[in-house]
Amino acid sequence: MTNLEQLRGKSKTVDVVIDESCRWDEDHEMSLLSLASTSGLSALVFHTAYELIQPFLGKEEISVLVEANIRHITPVHIAQRLAVGVKVIDVVNNKIKLRGVIMKGETKVLEVEFVRAVISKNYLRRIPIEKTP
Repeated sequence: MTNLEQLRGKSKTVDVVIDESCRWDEDHEMSLLSLASTSGLSALVFHTAYELIQPFLGKEEISVLVEANIRHITPVHIAQRLAVGVKVIDVVNNKIKLRGVIMKGETKVLEVEFVRAVISKNYLRRIPIEKTP
């Protein structure tokens, strides 16, 4: 396994415009408000973390989300520009602990602490075969 210690303290920030894939659509009436969902916003953070980590991994390694604590603080509309930031807080064995935040200007929209585990791509390829009855 790659030496993950070099990730400690690394960070990445990207500007994004929220698109329709983040729309909160659990309730038809509320979906007309064009608000972003917690899961859609969280996915932006998780993807940014993936992009931060992946260049540090070997060809046959991948990081997967295994734990998350999300706090959605304020609603935002689709098509708004946001800053998505992640930072590696700690690395223990194959687990990478991160903190993420989404900001709209000076306003915090979402914060999340989460863990990604580094595992073998081959392991993920084998799982469906081994679990088939």
